[in-house]
Amino acid sequence: MVTASKEQLEAYKQTSLGWQSENLRIINKKSNLVPLVHNIAQLKVHNAMQLQIKHNLAIMLIILKARQEGISTFIEACIFERINNYKNSHGCIVSADKDSTEKVFRMCETFQQEMPLDAQRLTDRASAKEIRYKQPWRSSMLCQTAGKKVLGRGGTTKYVHATEVAFWSNAEKQLLGLLQEVPNEPNTLIALETTANGVGGAFYDTYWAAVKRLRNDPHDYSGYLPIFLSWQDFPEYRTPLPKRLKELNMTPEMDEYIKEGLEMGVSLAPEQIYFALLTVQNKCGGDIGRFKAEYPRTAREAFQSTGRMVFKPTDLDIMEQRCRPPSATIEFYEEDGKVKYRHVNRRANCWSVWKWPIKNHSYCCFGDVAEGILSDVNDPKSDPDRSVAAILDRNHFEVPITYYGRPDTIEFADQMIMAAKFYNYAWSSPEMNSIGQSVLDAFKRADYPFIYQREYKEETVQRVDSLKLGWKTTTLTRKPMIADLQKVVQEHELIVYDIRFIEEMRVFVWSSQGKPQAETGEHDDCVIDLAGLIQLHQRCPFNEDTSWADEDVKHKKPISVMGAYDDDEDDRDELDLIYEDMSQYE
Repeated sequence: MVTASKEQLEAYKQTSLGWQSENLRIINKKSNLVPLVHNIAQLKVHNAMQLQIKHNLAIMLIILKARQEGISTFIEACIFERINNYKNSHGCIVSADKDSTEKVFRMCETFQQEMPLDAQRLTDRASAKEIRYKQPWRSSMLCQTAGKKVLGRGGTTKYVHATEVAFWSNAEKQLLGLLQEVPNEPNTLIALETTANGVGGAFYDTYWAAVKRLRNDPHDYSGYLPIFLSWQDFPEYRTPLPKRLKELNMTPEMDEYIKEGLEMGVSLAPEQIYFALLTVQNKCGGDIGRFKAEYPRTAREAFQSTGRMVFKPTDLDIMEQRCRPPSATIEFYEEDGKVKYRHVNRRANCWSVWKWPIKNHSYCCFGDVAEGILSDVNDPKSDPDRSVAAILDRNHFEVPITYYGRPDTIEFADQMIMAAKFYNYAWSSPEMNSIGQSVLDAFKRADYPFIYQREYKEETVQRVDSLKLGWKTTTLTRKPMIADLQKVVQEHELIVYDIRFIEEMRVFVWSSQGKPQAETGEHDDCVIDLAGLIQLHQRCPFNEDTSWADEDVKHKKPISVMGAYDDDEDDRDELDLIYEDMSQYE
């Protein structure tokens, strides 16, 4: 055991952690009044704060955590410390509901009431949920509930803690107003923290935007620092095994949970497995999915969909490791009968390119045309769908180029046709929804020679070539095409570089009616596009010799190939190391 010298102890008391431990008392989980002794989760958050303080930046943290790791206690202690050490400074703590607001304010009252008498500042009369110091200090700390129409003080607030943000009913709008009160300068603090609450929403979007920024530049500390706090790193989440217990009574779900963990590089001690077994049974209603959300191992696991996911998260994690920014963003055009391209400085309504066409490789091109469908049919302000197209390199089984945006139908069709020509005259098809017919018509007017031709199923269950062109996703074809994509993903065969496609696959779920579809508030355009590419790959012959690509091919006719059964039913990432290791927050 190492014993600190008197000088070291005095120096520690001058630090933020030392001030808190010396002056603040809390009610612990055993209902005892004790000094604040920081745990491992709180120290991780403190380290992130020091990283931004070291660079003379505003403290901005976005924290995804497991249950009861003491993060709210620590953030409140930091704000309380600051209003005690800086004059005319104001803090605001916003909780998800009234009960939480009451608990937070009682903790702040305990801080004030139990401080050493020689350190206490005199308080002034204030509102029911506010600690306000008398002049000449005038600093204050206000506790509010997210349900209020107006949050904050209406002036300058230097410290904001928004707790359980994922459970606010209108987080995006309320945070927008509240955070405007915080100056973007040193000695200010914004901390957004929560346990997860499904996919989507203001916290989800802000967290992954911060991860993306740090992935692009691990030394960019000027915005939110994403912090993920896993349950297995928290020492309290271990339950000693009974002495008479010979072996753990494992369930099939827990066996699968441990197997998933090993695939992610996460192994658990027996005491952790026993904790998980008891918690699933006693606190999560036997639902391992609920345990994953409340006690996540990774950020992705925390943000699991509310529905049953079609694609395994571990498979998607493996796919995402290959994702990277595109080498170019372009749009195609024709000049003197040749397809050419120009570079553009955008990511929407253009092609994102990772690899250029390879001579004598065979390609296929599939497009999912936007129909204006809302991500939430019950919310007229929700996000409408997009037109998505992609090309598959059938030799390397990778997607080297994608299109994503909301162009008009003619522009989308023209871009698909030119991209297909540029990539060795790829076998092509739009999805034949109501608007897809317009794209197909453009292919036909261009006398494009390699349009996918589907089959229909006659009464005799005999497959016969149809004169109908283009892939059609129906109730009959949707499940098989998704099943084929599932198999490809499970076997880790397909390489996709575009992160947007993986993100949509994470919110693609089985509905209560058993239909594979996007979770409410999300889209599945990229998923359907990938599935369509797999179908074309399986059904179209390889164009192994593309030496003719510069010749006049207008005389070639669409070739009939095995296709889907046709029906007419519509289917409507020293301290700097913290953020160089993306696993810290993924």
